[in-house]
Amino acid sequence: MTDWNVVNVADAEPGVRDGGKPLNEVLSAHAGPRTKFVLPEGRYHLDGRFYHNDAEAVAVVGDPHATLAVTDPDQQYGLDVGGDWGVSAGSSATTVEIRNLTFDMSAEGVGAQAISARASDDLRIENVAVEGECASAGKKALGAIYAAVTHPDGVGEVNVSLPDGCAFRPDAYPDQSPTESQTSHPIGISVTDDHRGELTFRDCHVEGWVNNGGYLAGGRGPCFVEGGLWKDNGNANLRLGDSDEASGVEIEVDETEYTSCALWLQEGDARVSHTEIRLPDCDNDGLRISSRSARVRDLKIECTSSARAIKVNDGDGPVILENVELVDSGNGAIHGYCVELWRGGTELRDCRFAFRNGTENRHGINVLGEGIIFDGVTATHDADGNATMLVKADDVAFRNSTFRGRVDVDRKNASPPHVEGGDFADCECIGFEV
Repeated sequence: MTDWNVVNVADAEPGVRDGGKPLNEVLSAHAGPRTKFVLPEGRYHLDGRFYHNDAEAVAVVGDPHATLAVTDPDQQYGLDVGGDWGVSAGSSATTVEIRNLTFDMSAEGVGAQAISARASDDLRIENVAVEGECASAGKKALGAIYAAVTHPDGVGEVNVSLPDGCAFRPDAYPDQSPTESQTSHPIGISVTDDHRGELTFRDCHVEGWVNNGGYLAGGRGPCFVEGGLWKDNGNANLRLGDSDEASGVEIEVDETEYTSCALWLQEGDARVSHTEIRLPDCDNDGLRISSRSARVRDLKIECTSSARAIKVNDGDGPVILENVELVDSGNGAIHGYCVELWRGGTELRDCRFAFRNGTENRHGINVLGEGIIFDGVTATHDADGNATMLVKADDVAFRNSTFRGRVDVDRKNASPPHVEGGDFADCECIGFEV
């Protein structure tokens, strides 16, 4: 347990509580090796960065809650504590706590980073909110929350609300296309490259950030996303890396001004369970898998747009989709197939796909990888002339599965599938026999 030197900032500097003196100056003046700053209820003015990266431990805690107002459009940073970018475990703070704070950035033109925090043993960013749309395009702002646990045995927890996102300003980057400019906009939450321990993101609300809602694929330590709402974030609402897991999460994409993937399993071995994806207005991907391996179970997807609800990219490692329920009534204007399976050996177990009458010749599943297995799968399409499934690869297997509509095997590019049991009543089978 940390032996804190507790500083009540209202007692230490009476003028700070009503904004008469900048909070960052008070924190800097009283910072020590193990300082816990307690902020009584009030509205504090943060007019510059509080930089404290040579401490053993540091905490900034509202009691019970405090508001930190940023009003200068030129300010880039808020609380920057625990260690610089790329810090080693031995050089970062052991403990960092930032709790019970609201960063008010609703003033016109304001877009500062709220928190950058690193700790080797214990990192807590809890009950923290950022209010106001981040207006940082063209100002090289990094994003709202940057976090890392720098030691492999360290742990951390993040609970934040970032509901207002950032302004989309592609005109601020005239040398880039609007899509390219997305990566120049701020991120909601970023796990930095120096992350080595475990970080849990619990019940976060992250919405409207153009350059990823949660970029958690950085670093080498696992991230666990438990619950929360991730909505209308560009590039990816959630981007997961090696050993990362998401469970009980809600993701929604209802935004086409900038491109957005709902859930991207990008690197290593990633896991997803008990999660819901809604795609009411999306022209990109729902679930995108390009990681080395992945296991997705108990996932529900509802798509009424032209999104590819599921895309499994090519790769070497195993991908298992288990108990995935997809209902699609979207259109084929941008993506003619709702599901694309490129990776050979992908297994689908006990999944249910219902493709309903959309527009623009929206088809169901496009099978492009060899040796893909459908085991206990139900797939139906209720639109005449639209394919439930098109098979364009060899050694595909249907085991104890049920199909309705039309299953078409492209005999120029694929051998007939292996069929073991199943129900093909009221299914038009083209290019193979059952």
